[in-house]
This record gives sequence, C-alpha cells and structure tokens, in this order.
Amino acid sequence: MSRPPEAHGLRYAPGLDGIRALAVFAVVAYHIGTTSNATVLPGGFIGVDIFFVLSGYLITSLLVVEAQHGRISIKKFYIRRARRLLPALFAMLLVVAAIGVFWLPQQAARLRGDLLASLGYVTNWWLIAENSSYFATAGDRPPLLTHLWSLAVEEQYYLVWPLVLMAFAAVRARRGLMLLVVLAGVIGSTAAAAIMYDPFSDPSRVYYGTDTRALAPLLGAALAIAVQPWRHRARLPRRTRHGLDVLGITALLVLAVVAAILRDTDDALYLGGFLVIAALAAVVIGVGGHPGTALGEMLGTQPLRWLGERSYAIYLWHWPVVLLTRPGVDIPITGWANAALRIAITILLAEISYWLIERPIRRSGFIAPFKARPAGGGTRPRVPILRTVVLTVAMIAGGSFLGLQLSAASGVPAAGGPIDAGPEATLGPLPTTSPSAGPSPSDSASPRPPLPKGAKVAFFGDSQGMTLLINKPADIGKYINAVDATIEGCGILLGKVASRSGEKRNLTSNCRNWRPEWQREVDRLKPAVAVVMVGAWDVFDLTLDTGGTLAFGTAAWDTNFTQALTNGIDTLRTAGAEVALSLLPCYRPLKKSAGFWPERGDDDRTRHVNDLLRAAAASYATGVRTLEPPVEFCTNPAIATNTAYRWDGIHYYKKGAALYFSAVLPQLLQV
Repeated sequence: MSRPPEAHGLRYAPGLDGIRALAVFAVVAYHIGTTSNATVLPGGFIGVDIFFVLSGYLITSLLVVEAQHGRISIKKFYIRRARRLLPALFAMLLVVAAIGVFWLPQQAARLRGDLLASLGYVTNWWLIAENSSYFATAGDRPPLLTHLWSLAVEEQYYLVWPLVLMAFAAVRARRGLMLLVVLAGVIGSTAAAAIMYDPFSDPSRVYYGTDTRALAPLLGAALAIAVQPWRHRARLPRRTRHGLDVLGITALLVLAVVAAILRDTDDALYLGGFLVIAALAAVVIGVGGHPGTALGEMLGTQPLRWLGERSYAIYLWHWPVVLLTRPGVDIPITGWANAALRIAITILLAEISYWLIERPIRRSGFIAPFKARPAGGGTRPRVPILRTVVLTVAMIAGGSFLGLQLSAASGVPAAGGPIDAGPEATLGPLPTTSPSAGPSPSDSASPRPPLPKGAKVAFFGDSQGMTLLINKPADIGKYINAVDATIEGCGILLGKVASRSGEKRNLTSNCRNWRPEWQREVDRLKPAVAVVMVGAWDVFDLTLDTGGTLAFGTAAWDTNFTQALTNGIDTLRTAGAEVALSLLPCYRPLKKSAGFWPERGDDDRTRHVNDLLRAAAASYATGVRTLEPPVEFCTNPAIATNTAYRWDGIHYYKKGAALYFSAVLPQLLQV
C-alpha cells in the first residue's frame, strides 16, 4: 500500500510565513526603540528566539524526510543552505563595507574584523572575544553587523545538527530516544545559561553564546520529531482543531504580552526565561504550521505571508538602516515619522534583495542565471544583464542615501543616544579666572607654576572621561594635550551595586584590574597632570565580595571609598604626575535613557562624594588638588537636562564638553 500524499514530503505551510512576519516585526520594533530612545516593544528581541525554534523545526523536518527516502546528503544540504543564505548576506555586507569605508571611517577598522567574522558565521563568538556588549549605552555608534550574531548561532547549528541526525539514522534510533537526547540538550543549554549568568554583570556572554542559546533550535527539533509535520493531514477532527487553535492562540497572546513588558536585562530571562519563550514559540509553530488549523489559516493570509517571505532580507537590512538613520543624530526626522522612514527603507532594500538576488539564485543556483539558454534559445542569459545593473545601482543608491545622512547630520542625540556624531564645539578665549574654581588646601600651601602650553593631561576614571574626550572641543589643543586613559564602566570601587530602577552591575568582575591598568597607562603616557573622573559608580550602596553591604554615606562606606581613592592617587603619583580630582557635577539622569540610575541625580549623594574627594586632596601636602566642574549643571536646568550638553544627563556631549573645559582649564592652567 502506498503512503498517503502527506508522508511523501514536507508540505508548504503558509502559517509559518506569518510567524516569520510577526517575529521580524518584533525584532525591528525592538531595535527601532533601542536606537531612538523610545519604548517600542522592549521585549521584541524574542523574535530571534522564535526564528531559532522555527529553524530547528524546519531543518529537522526536512532532514528526517530526506533520511526516510534514502540517506541525508550533507553536500546537498549545505548547497541548499548556501543558496538560501549567502547571496543576500553578501549583498548587505558589500553595502555596509562601502558605507564604512566612505562615510564611517571611525568604524572602518572595526568593520574588517566584523566582516571576516560574518563570512565565517562566527559573529557571536567574535563579539564575545571582543568583549562587545549587546546592552552598552555609552560609547560610539554600535557596530553595523552586531545583528549577525543570531545568524552565526543558526549556522553553527546547521553545521552540527545534520551530523547528529545522521548518527541517529545510522543506529536506527527510535523516536523516543531521539527526543530524550534532544531534550537533554535543551536542559543542558538552559542550565548553562543559568550557571553563567551573573545579575550584576553584563549578560552579553549568555545572550550571544551558542551553548546558551542552543536550547531554542533544539526545542524546535524536538517539536519536529514529536509531531512529525510531514505526516500532517489537511483536515482535523473538529474537537482536535478547536483544541489546537485555543492552545496556539493562547501561546501567541502570551508571547505578545512578553514582548510588550520583558526587558533584555531581566534576570528571569536568563534563569529559564529563554526556555519558556522557546516553548511558547514551539506551541505557536506547531499549531500555526498545521494545515488543518484556523490559526494556520489566519497566519497564512496577506500581508503576513508577503512579509514572511521577505523576513530574512528584512532582518539583514534593518539593523544597518536603523543605526544610520537615528533621529536627531543622523537625520532631523524624529518620532513616528522616523520609524516609518526606517521601515520603508528596510522593506525597499529587502524587496530588491528578494526579487533580484534571493529568489533567482534559490531557484536556479549561483551560476545558472548567467548560463546560456538551451539550444534554440540563443545565448541570452536567463536573467537579463539589466537585472544585475538595476541591482547594483539600487544597492549603491540605498547605501549612498544612508551614508549621506551621516555627512549631513547636524542634530543632537536623543537621551540615551550615541555620542559619535554632531557639530564640533570650540572653547574660544578662556576667562582669566574661573568663577567655579576653588583652590585645594594643598595648593594654597604650595602653589605650583602654570602648566606649560600643550602639556600632556591624561584622564583616568570611567566613561565620563571617555565621553568628555570623544567630544572634546576642536581647539583644546591650543591649551593642553588631552589623552584618554579611562576604563569604560569602571570607577575605583570593587563590589556589586544596584539601583532602585532595577539596574545592577558587578564592578569587581568588570574592573578588578583598574589599578594595574592605571599604573600601565601613567607609566606609558607620563603626563604632567593626571585628572581623575569618578563618581557615577560611587553613589550607591556597595555589596562587598567578602560578604556584607556598606550603606552609602556610612563611616564604613567612606573608609572603603577613601582607601580606594588613596590607592589610585598613589599609583598615579609614582610616575611623577600631579593629580587633579575632578569633583562630581550635579547629575541629571534622564528617565528615558537606557541604563537609568536615579540615585545619581541625588545632589546630597554627589555632595557627600565631593566632600570625600576634597578631604583626600587635603591629606596630601603637595601635588594633589581638586577641580570644580561647571556650576551650570547645578544651577541652570536648561543646561543640566539638555541632551546637547549631556546625552543622558551623565555623559558629556559636544556642548557639555566645551562647558566643562571652559570651567576646568583655567584651574588646570593656573592663569
């Protein structure tokens, strides 16, 4: 007896295209929000997990069907994957490389490594090796190819999983054994994520890792093995159909709620949350991919089906587009108009990619479009040369549009936005005295001679100093040679800090070597003055690695801070540098900025730290003084909360850096 038609192969399921459409919509909305400081679907990153589960489900189904009709051909499998994935990827990489070379020279060096990692499908491990944070909010424009980490995870899965299935086929493993092995992998991956996760550290290692994210494609594989979609029939009993629809729709609604409220740094996500999301996605895929369910019919309608067919290209293009069209930074268009523009550009590029690259090569192969027609068909290529010309022109035009936005950028960043663009600021003539300056006790006893013009001044501390120097005035060189010796995210305290906003950080894991690093830099640079800029991490209760918590402002906390500060000062003085402790300005952390730590806006806390800084300077007879920051950050709300001065209320932007140096340089120069 012959098998029913359903058993001869895997049916096309339009509902899966609808699932792809919803998944890519979630990811695009999430990234639009993170690059424009807007709360747009904060949990939309779960779209990637849905793609992972779907990939595991489809690849396993296709390979099992192939095994049932002979044996799995690794060669044919990889050729199919290459034809499906590589052409569109290469086109996107080509355009991004051109943008990097011609319009983003500050990213050109970084792009070289990113491009190589992308071609080898190891972007996730490259980002881990580079200590590149998926969640960092301070620093230059995020890398243009960060989003390829997920494609790397999938491709690594494609590399290993067919071999596992071949091993199953070789030993004629029963379905129960296969499920047991796969679910063991799911549990192992979930456990690895929970073990590696540190709630006080950047979770990028867990977020990027193939080992910690393998649970999603493996769960998709388990779903395929369990439900055997190649045996699905077009009709189901009424009760079964209704039960499946209720289950699938419920799972879809729960995923929608998760996407609306979950944050990418929530502890629950790394302590089993990824598994829950993948399980919900598996339910939606299992029901939505069945030809006999109402959910499958609903998800297979237009325009979801249309978007799903282009979801791969949309994913490839959306991240470079949103990074190059940031509102108020790269283009003056803001709000929903900016979001609409980003989506329109992304879909346009995806449509070009789909029709002129993906579809022809997937159907005819890499070389077939340019082969001669069979006899009688002449020698015209199957795909006209005009198509290639149109493709090239369209891609160059799209890349040029995005790149030209960079050269035309004239705005200021939105709160929480990046810091590598904007108009230059200048100092102009400095006042002969600084109204905000206050001499340190040590300097009043033994004043030092004026600092020579162009003297080297090195800045130590955290990202406040880093952003200050990135955005330093164009004419700062007329006065000093300012050099960067900062360590992003690292002050002088070791331990764990937490904010009432829910933000947490393990300072020890990130900054345990801050003092040796200061020593290396001061020995290398040999500055005349070492400016210490700390404070952003020094206004919180501190949980010590040895146990116990030091409440901010208590005698024990003060002693711990003063000892760390003294150690840092002594380290800098070993190279003969004079030390200048930059007092804390009045911080005004903006609520809409990523990484909002409201304690920094407590002026009583900053005043207390400043008292400790002054006392530390006074404890030295000579060579240590304090620098008073601009009083305007305390007295003028129009400046203190203006993103043209500090893009998140903490880190300096162009005008803020000019204001800071206008106040501090007279103190440094002793004019």
